[in-house]
Order: sequence, then structure tokens, then C-alpha cells
Amino acid sequence: MACGGGSGGGSSASSSPSANYVVSTLSDSGAGSLRAAITSVNSAPSTQYSGITFSVAGVITLASDLPAITNKVLIDGTTAPGYSAGNTTTAPLVSVNFNNVSSGFNFNSGSAGSSIYALSIIGSNSNGVTLNAGSITLLSNYIGLNLSGVAAPNALSGIYIATSSTNNVIGSNPKSISGLYSNVISGNLLHGIQLYGSAGNKIQGNAIGTNPAGTAAIGNRGNGIYVTYFSTENTIGGTAYFNSATGQTNNPTGNKGTVPIVSIAPPLGNLISGNSLNGVLIDGGSELTVLSGNFIGTNNVGTSAIGNTLDGVIIRNANNNQLIGCTFEDNPFIYYNVLSGNGGNGLHVADSNAILIQANFFGAGANNASMVPNGGHGILVDGTSAGVQVGGVIPLGNVSAGNTLDGIKVSGTASGFTTFNTFGGLYAFQGAAPNGGNGITIDSTGGNNLIRTNVFSGNMHHGIEISGNASGVTVDPNVVGLNTEGTGLLANGPGANGAGNGGSGVLIAGTAHGNFIGGYNNSVIPQNTFSGNARYGIEILSGANSNFIFNSVIGLATTQVAGTGFGNGMGGMLIASNTNYVGPFTAPTTYTGTATIISGNQGNGITLTGINNTITGNYFGYAKETIVGPLLPTKAPNTGASIVGAGSNNVSGNFGPP
Repeated sequence: MACGGGSGGGSSASSSPSANYVVSTLSDSGAGSLRAAITSVNSAPSTQYSGITFSVAGVITLASDLPAITNKVLIDGTTAPGYSAGNTTTAPLVSVNFNNVSSGFNFNSGSAGSSIYALSIIGSNSNGVTLNAGSITLLSNYIGLNLSGVAAPNALSGIYIATSSTNNVIGSNPKSISGLYSNVISGNLLHGIQLYGSAGNKIQGNAIGTNPAGTAAIGNRGNGIYVTYFSTENTIGGTAYFNSATGQTNNPTGNKGTVPIVSIAPPLGNLISGNSLNGVLIDGGSELTVLSGNFIGTNNVGTSAIGNTLDGVIIRNANNNQLIGCTFEDNPFIYYNVLSGNGGNGLHVADSNAILIQANFFGAGANNASMVPNGGHGILVDGTSAGVQVGGVIPLGNVSAGNTLDGIKVSGTASGFTTFNTFGGLYAFQGAAPNGGNGITIDSTGGNNLIRTNVFSGNMHHGIEISGNASGVTVDPNVVGLNTEGTGLLANGPGANGAGNGGSGVLIAGTAHGNFIGGYNNSVIPQNTFSGNARYGIEILSGANSNFIFNSVIGLATTQVAGTGFGNGMGGMLIASNTNYVGPFTAPTTYTGTATIISGNQGNGITLTGINNTITGNYFGYAKETIVGPLLPTKAPNTGASIVGAGSNNVSGNFGPP
């Protein structure tokens, strides 16, 4: 997928209608009625492309079902007298009120390639629009709202797209104007849009669950968008990042903090907020859905909450779906999904495999400068989910910050999970935006889970928690407690000296065992760095056992050079459990490699209250310039002893003051 600043979507019609039928009365039936026009369209030769235009404006109130549409037609409300499209969302001037006695517009076999422009579609006793034929285009409509933008619900979904209907266009923004909504699909008594076994649809530039301005909720009572029953290859949103109305290009990180931030709403993204269930639900074996550039749970500019009641997006029993920000070739976060302000989690992945999540905001505002908390976790991965990847090489990381609970939670038997380049508890390349819990918690028993090249700083509790009966978690390499580069204190954090995390850098609790805090993954971060936290760099509680700590720095910068206030507030490490190993290590049977440096902390380097732990070959109280070549006088002492409680443990071969 390539980024682009241009348009997306448009009429499926490649030419103008060859015959037009004029609606000249607001009456239910008779000459000049909408009913008569549709009857004429259906009676025309199947090769004819018909148009229905309007010489009147107002409300057409129906007394019975309209005929299902069986030939290709453009129903064009933009032709109503007084209609003028502009650079803001334009209200339709013609409303079709199905009066709770009729089942909405139905596009049946033979109607492929049809379109509806600029109608208010309300009061259906079923769906507002039902698509049973393909390549239908819906633009500039109110579906579930009257002409004044007030809720006038359809009894089921605003739009229902059936298995027999593919390659439809729901919304467009060809001029690339931020905040210009094509369709407003709100107030319906079931879902905003439901895809049932449908493929190849583009849903772009719509407001789903809000008022036409995108500033207040008029929620659909189900999900904003529901993708189910093996629907495939659908696109929700788009990759445009240039606002032609202002000439601005989206740049919410300010080129990694080097220039002022510019925040625009991605022009092809949907605003999916205020709905009574989830913003987007993908389930039932649906695959290859791609979400890009959507604001889910926020207002029109992405800086305050209009939350969906449950999750922003939930992917359940549905493999191979993607939330994609930018591509590798682009500056960070040029376009992105913002999943913030929701009552539940920003994103919930349940029993789903191979989900790709790159360059999105969870709990942070679109401007990378405001907190818009989700009521749960930023990202929750649970059940049997396997192979979920959060982030990638720069610039494909995500921001999960400002959430009520954890930035990321991995639970159940989830396996093969990776978080790569996540800002957890801070804005991208900026200061703290605390998650109320931990930066990340893994209590999954699935194994093979990797925390790589992340910054987990600024959280109210711990940077990283490994708990429950988790095993097979690798933490390497990460910055936990300092700024993005790991060379200074994080602004406005809750940890030591107003930085770091409010708890420990890493907490290992429960019966977590067989986890690896250290490694040799190639990265812009040279090694794990756990510094500036309110409690310990690493804290291992009673019950956890057989964990390995190596190739890490505790209390210094990533450069291993001493600094002011980098130390953890209560000590380098607390090991209150048994049979853990701290020292050089490369493999389960090879105790060689790079040791851990534990220096500059408030309190002891390591406090041992457990037994049978091995502490060997580490450096205490030395900064980098003192451990290259001959050892020189200590330059980064811990304020307490190097090791306390060595009696029932194997402590040998360490370097530093006794």
C-alpha cells in the first residue's frame, strides 16, 4: 500500500445517464413521483442507464414499499433546487421518509453500477439501503438523519451490503478536504453499515455515529461498521494526508520533534464515534480488511472523546486484518488511525491470527499532544490469538498512551505476539502521556512473545509487567523510564525525579518463569535500559522464578554514561524470588555474553530476599568510560551497597564496590 495525498473513490458511473426521469412532486405516488420514476427505470431496457432528478425539494413520505431497483440508475439529489455542494458537509434537500411501513431502498439483481447522491433516507422498517447488487455508489447522503441533521432512525442498519454485492463505494472525498463528510450514517437502530459476506468495498470519508459536523454523538445502536460472515478485502478509510483546503500536510510528530506539529484529519478516513456498541467489529472469519486514516471514538479533529460505548475496533475470530498507518518510505504517522476516547479498549484482538497494527494512536489525540483515554487498554490481545504484530521498523511504530488501564495487554494463550517501536505512556518523540496502569502487561501463557525496540515510560504503574504464569517472553532491547532516545529524563513522568514510570521498569510477578530480560536484537536502541523509575529498574516478586537478566543497563542512559536523575528511586533490582539468573548469557545452556550494568541508583544495586539466585559477572557503580579497558575509580555509584542478601545465593565474579 502506498501513501498518497490525492482523492479516492467516486461515482461508479463512467458516463452520464442516457435517459432522465424527473421527480416533480413530493407525493407518494402518481405522475412525477419517486415511485413512478423507479417504476419507469425498472421498465426500461436493461442496457439503458437511467437518471432520476428532482425539480422539488422537501420530504417524500411513503405509504408502502418502493419497488426494488432492478436496472442501473443514478438517483441524484444534487439536482434539487437550491442544492450547492461546498467545502463543508452539505445537507441534502430531499428526504425519503419510509414512514416505518416500507423497507428502504433495495438494489437487486440488474441494478449493478447504480448510485444515490444527496438524499436523507429515514424511517425504513428495515435497512435504510440494502445492496444485493454490486458496484453501487452512495455519496453525500444522510442515512438515519432528517434534513435538519436530527435522528430519524431506520429500524435496522443504515446500509446493509449482502454477499451478492461487491465492489461498492460508500463515500468519497475527491477534493481531499479534511472534515468534509460524504455520507452521514447515524441514529439507526442497528448498525451504521453491515457487510455480510461482501468483498472489495471502499468505505471512505463518512461520519458514522455523529452529527454532520462530527462534534457530537448521534449513535447507531449497534456497531458503527460491522464486517462479518467471511467478508474479504474491504477498505475502511484511505491513505490521503494532504488537506487541499488549507494546503497542510499531516505531520503530527513534527518530524520526530524537530519542527512544529501539524495535525489534519486524513481526508479519506471515516469518523466512527458515538455508537452504542463498537466503532468497528470484524468477526465471522472475515479477512483482509484494511483500516487507514480513521478517527474512532473522537471528535472531528481527533482531540476529544465522542466514545463508542465498547471498543474502538474489535477483531474476533477473524484472521489477516490490518490497521495501517504509513508505509516504511514515509515520515512517521503521516496518516494513521486514531482509536481513542472509547468506553472499552482502543483495539481488542480476540482469537484472531496474523493481525498487523502499524502507525496508529491509541489513547492519544490526533495532534500527538492531548490525552483522549480509552476506558480500558489501548490494545488488548487475548484468547488464542497468534502472530499479532504491533508496529515495525521506524516509522511503523504505534503510540499507546493516556489510556485508563494498560497501554498494551497480552493475555489468554496469545502467542507469537510482537510489539516493535511502541511509545507506551508518552507521545511520539514528546513527553509523558501516562497510561493509568502499565505500559505493557503480558500474562499470556502462549509463549514466544517479544517486546522489542519500544519506549515504555511515563506510566502510572510499571513500564513492563510479566505476570500470571507467563513464560517465553523476551524483552530486548527497550528504553523503560527515560525519553525516546534514552539519553535524558522524560518530561512530566510520574517516576523518580518527575520522570520514568510510577512503579518499576520491569515487574515480574505471579508464577512467571523462563522469561528473558535481555538479548541481542539489532536495533537503534543498543540494549535494554531501565532507568528513572520510581521503584526499581527490575523487580521480581516471590513466586516468579527461573528468569534471566542480561545485556541490560539499570540506572544509566542507553549510552551507559552516568547522568543526573537517571537512577531508579528504590534501587537497581529487587529479587524476592528463587532461581533467577543475572549475568552474561547467550542461550539457555551458554552462560557467556554481555553482563548487566547496575549503577547510579538510589538504594542498593541488587537487594536479594530469595534463594538460589545466580548473580555473576555484572558491573556495579561503573559508567561506560570506566568499564572499557582498565577499571578506574567508580563514577556512577549506587547510594547503597552493590548487593545485599547474598547469603543463600550464588554471588561471584561481579565488579564493583562490595
